[in-house]
Amino acid sequence: MRVIRHPEVPQELEAAAFWYEERQSGLGGDFLLEYQATLRRILDEPERWRKIRGDNRKLNFHRFPYAIVYSVEAEGDALYVKAVMHLHRRPFYWLHRPPPA
Repeated sequence: MRVIRHPEVPQELEAAAFWYEERQSGLGGDFLLEYQATLRRILDEPERWRKIRGDNRKLNFHRFPYAIVYSVEAEGDALYVKAVMHLHRRPFYWLHRPPPA
């Protein structure tokens, strides 16, 4: 399955990792590893995780207060990552993000 990311997702990841790294050396790297582990869990079973707002789904990180918001596109051959959102700040800011073209 292909993974397509909204153009703002890398910026969200970088900003969160930088914030954690400033607090404790190595924590930013841990955050990025947790993102990768969460993405792998989604790719293993993309339809399993809870739906929120239409066909969007989310899966929370284990260790950090973040979640990956995604949808399954084009007959199940692509996973569209819409956001890497903080669970306690502006929870639906990503709603305006259009599906991939």
